[in-house]
Amino acid sequence: MKHFERKTRILSGVKIAALFFCLAGAYSVYDRFEKLADDGSFILASASGSAEFLAFLHRPENLRGATAPERFRAAYYSLGRKISSHTVYDQVAKAAWTAVTSEYYAILPLAESYFQKPHTAAPEADKGLAPIRARAVRLHTLCLSAASRNLEVRKLLLIETALACFSLFILLLAGEAAGYYLLNDPFFENLELLRRKVRRSAEPFLGGEAFNGSIAGIHRAVDAVESALQRSMLDRIRMAREAEGRQRRLKAQSHELELTGRKVVRLVEDLEEARLDLQKEKKALKLTGERLARSNKELEQFAYVASHDLKEPLRIVSTFSEMLAKRCAGRLDKEAEEFIGFITDGAKRGTELVSALFNYSRAAYSSKEFKSVSCLKALEKAVFSLKISLEEKKAKVTWDPLPEITGDEAQLVQLFQNLLSNALKFNAAPEPAFRVACRETDGAWLLEFSDNGIGIPAEQHERIFLIFQRLHSQDKYPGAGIGLALCKKIAENHGGRIWVRSKPGEGSVFTVELPKATTEKAPAPTTGAAGGQNA
Repeated sequence: MKHFERKTRILSGVKIAALFFCLAGAYSVYDRFEKLADDGSFILASASGSAEFLAFLHRPENLRGATAPERFRAAYYSLGRKISSHTVYDQVAKAAWTAVTSEYYAILPLAESYFQKPHTAAPEADKGLAPIRARAVRLHTLCLSAASRNLEVRKLLLIETALACFSLFILLLAGEAAGYYLLNDPFFENLELLRRKVRRSAEPFLGGEAFNGSIAGIHRAVDAVESALQRSMLDRIRMAREAEGRQRRLKAQSHELELTGRKVVRLVEDLEEARLDLQKEKKALKLTGERLARSNKELEQFAYVASHDLKEPLRIVSTFSEMLAKRCAGRLDKEAEEFIGFITDGAKRGTELVSALFNYSRAAYSSKEFKSVSCLKALEKAVFSLKISLEEKKAKVTWDPLPEITGDEAQLVQLFQNLLSNALKFNAAPEPAFRVACRETDGAWLLEFSDNGIGIPAEQHERIFLIFQRLHSQDKYPGAGIGLALCKKIAENHGGRIWVRSKPGEGSVFTVELPKATTEKAPAPTTGAAGGQNA
């Protein structure tokens, strides 16, 4: 009977294991099917995007005009967002998607090369568009192929699921049949009848109680021996498994130690190579720094010598032309006097240009060390230098509390003086007004120089910071055309930048961004000086 019970328990365990296996398989199939469904939706959306991009390339109006590159980039980046918005789960589809992305990235260089050249032919007949369209067609074909592959994989998964369910059903049916056989096995019934016959035959020779006791003892002994054998077998199996597990762990640990030793050796070798490379780079950087310092010093000396040598002949030309004009006054005709005036003006303008170039080169190649500088003191010096010009035009300058930064005071004075003089020159108001405001941002100060001048057109906001670029004639607004370029160079020397906001007739706001000093604190606002100073 105990054999029967044992078999019944084993059969029940098999049924329970089959049930758990069924649940685990169902969860795994559901998860895989959900991932494949997500892949399918993503691939179909990408195929739709590639079809829209292909249609865009076949519309002639999209590929002509000044804004054609911007329209193309918008369509191209829209397609890129679609094909990169999801990570593909299926391995085969992932390999196909690698080909899709490679085709996608190959389109942009062809398009940039195409738009850089002028085209006169119609887009449908332009041979330059053929490689771009061919790449787009291959991309769309790969997307459709990936979608078809995803559909096939989902169909195969459904078939595998159906076969697994059918196999499980057969297994459960076989278990039920085996249980029915065990419950109705005639062997156990015959065994029980034999036991009863043996007992009836032995009753005349043994007392009933003694017979029952001996039989029960035999049963107990058999059960004890069977239990001991079973425990011994289980112990031997457990010990064998533990020994095998320990052996596997020891092998794995020895293998890991060997790999770790190799990694440590490689790491030490790499660190040694990196150390040697770093030493070489340090030496190279030191040599480069020394060469750069010598080059800057030589350039500064060259600029000074060249400026001095160029000014001397211009000064001679200017001086002798003025002497000639005075000595021959009244003896030359009007045209000759005008020519002499041209010579004098040209010499003076050449001297101004040489001086401006010298100032620009000195700002570009200056090797002075930066130190803590008060922007307020630099602004006061700039205003003092322009005091006569400001009083002549009745100009008013006000400013907010200004910070301290790390920089070159002489360059900052030059920067502020150029901005104020530029604002004063291009100002037609009866009483010009200038204001210097200060704002704090993350890691930088913003100094805003605003005026009520004539303003600057929006399309010229970048051009005015280029050297020798002028928006007005020399007769109307004299100058060398280098002041704002020098301002940009000084701002860049201090790790900052400069830009302008302006409209014609509404004045201008020049903003200078300068990094904060490392040990600097923001200035505390004061009530007395917050309104600035008039000049």
